[in-house]
Amino acid sequence: MSNKLVTGIALGAVAGAALSMLDRRTREMAVKKVKHFVIDVQYYAYNRQEIVDKIKSTTSTAQSMYKTFMKDKDFYLEKIDEIQKLTPQVKDIVMETKDVFTAGIEKGKETEKEAQVESVIHL
Repeated sequence: MSNKLVTGIALGAVAGAALSMLDRRTREMAVKKVKHFVIDVQYYAYNRQEIVDKIKSTTSTAQSMYKTFMKDKDFYLEKIDEIQKLTPQVKDIVMETKDVFTAGIEKGKETEKEAQVESVIHL
């Protein structure tokens, strides 16, 4: 069954590629890309050291990026741990501040009501 599946997928891909080649622009782009590919293969066949140098350079860059990432990862993990430890403390401070403001607002409302009652009495 899997053999038929793979065969069917391959035949579908070939049929799709053949149908897409009916479009002139697609055909021209495919020919252009194949020509560039052939030119590149021929160039690197005669200049093997250049491709070796490019591979070394790319590998070096990738290793450098990996090392930087690992250093940054450790830094960010430390900061996340600090934030997780500080979060309960910050929450407590915010709740205390909220309670103080809420108490102050309620006290202000009571004082305002008392002042209104006193002004009514004096009239």
